[in-house]
Amino acid sequence: MVNIFKPQRKPQGKAVGANNVGSKKVVKIAKLDQHGQGISADHQPIMFVDGVLPNETVEVVITEHKARMLRAKVLNVLEASPYRQVPFCQHFSQCGGCQTQFCASDAMLNFKQQAIEQQILHTPIGTGNKSNKPAKRGLVKSRKQSLSAANSSRTIADKMTNLPWVNQIQGDVQQYRRKTRLAIDARNPQDIRIGYRGKADNKVFSLQECPVLVADLQKLIEPIKAAIQSLQSPAKIAHIAMLKGDRGIQVNLRQVKPLSSNDHTILTKLAQRLDIQIVLEGSEQHQQPLNGEHSGVQFSPVVGVLLEAQMDDFIQVNQQINGQMIVQAIDWLQLSQDDTVLDLFCGIGNFSLPMAQRCKQVIGVEGVAKMVQRAKHNALSNHIENCRFEQADLAQTAFFQTKPAVSYQKVLLDPAREGALEAVSQLAKRSLSHIVYVSCNPATFARDAAKLLEGNYRIEKISLMDMFPQTAHTELMALFVPDS
Repeated sequence: MVNIFKPQRKPQGKAVGANNVGSKKVVKIAKLDQHGQGISADHQPIMFVDGVLPNETVEVVITEHKARMLRAKVLNVLEASPYRQVPFCQHFSQCGGCQTQFCASDAMLNFKQQAIEQQILHTPIGTGNKSNKPAKRGLVKSRKQSLSAANSSRTIADKMTNLPWVNQIQGDVQQYRRKTRLAIDARNPQDIRIGYRGKADNKVFSLQECPVLVADLQKLIEPIKAAIQSLQSPAKIAHIAMLKGDRGIQVNLRQVKPLSSNDHTILTKLAQRLDIQIVLEGSEQHQQPLNGEHSGVQFSPVVGVLLEAQMDDFIQVNQQINGQMIVQAIDWLQLSQDDTVLDLFCGIGNFSLPMAQRCKQVIGVEGVAKMVQRAKHNALSNHIENCRFEQADLAQTAFFQTKPAVSYQKVLLDPAREGALEAVSQLAKRSLSHIVYVSCNPATFARDAAKLLEGNYRIEKISLMDMFPQTAHTELMALFVPDS
């Protein structure tokens, strides 16, 4: 954790010299970018600093010097922000997971919102928006994108001077994470380490606690560590994945070589004692449950819907925020019993099945075959008959070029970090009443939003969702409607 001192000298001027790596500077932080990095404009080139807050004066050491940017890490905080706080996790200085735990969560979300607004508003529309690539992390724009923006006649700011933000979705900042993965370093039998990888050296450190994990997973850390350390061949296990459902806990152990029968017995007894599922994962996706049937876990995204999930399925790790997110999406879509909704990147039915309870029909589309099968199973087990699922590569045009069996008026999409450029390019050509876009990457969202705005839609509402408190990640939801 950084030390805080009273200011001793004024910020220095612009950086000089061909390479400043290793040199120390005192700088004033102007603002944060969308990843929570501090930006200092005192230097040319611009400087990005981790672990700082707006209006702080800090002493830093430069760690990277490029032609158009510097990176630095903070050594001492000379003038601290009122939003700076003491991290609540003992591993904060080691772990790379909760990067912004030194700042109050609500303040950090506001800082991110300001940065994301500027990122979106400065995104080019039209001829300057041909690149599929979002801005590189740590840079305001890449060189190619700067040229594109310069050649573009318009940006999103030309269509709207500010974004129509509504209330942020927030929840508990501790004990919110229901899925995690622990690494194992068993090369030294006298020092077997089980935990996360350090942010400085990527080495596994011994985890004592993880306050952001749900309580039931935190309780498993010590007994699992003790069991692994007692094995004859702990080095045969590469990592441990844990998933907590409303019903059941699953722990997957990735084995690089088969374990002995004695080690099997130790792990089976552990599963029975803790009343959890333990599954050994081998090569070629082979999975061997050690106690009973490999049934996965079940969780309820909203009241009245129960989803089954396996460890390798995509699920939202923050159950509290996920539930609020689904309710808000349904509200924004203004669903009625006459609506047919297209749910793109639908996964195992997280949005699809709750929406199906409120409308005529939902068509879920997903690229991963196993999740499509799981979604179908979930619809069947919930007795939901007005929801069907299809497999399709939504990065291609084939799905949209095939006329659907039914027409849809409303669309929800929740893509991965790569965004949904091809999908929104096709949707922008259609006359839809509502499009709700859920994004885990503001950069690709800005790019895709520009495509929809070019297609005569406008942003009606937008909100941030604190799905991963204390981290650099930010999720958002936006409602697009026809720009009449």
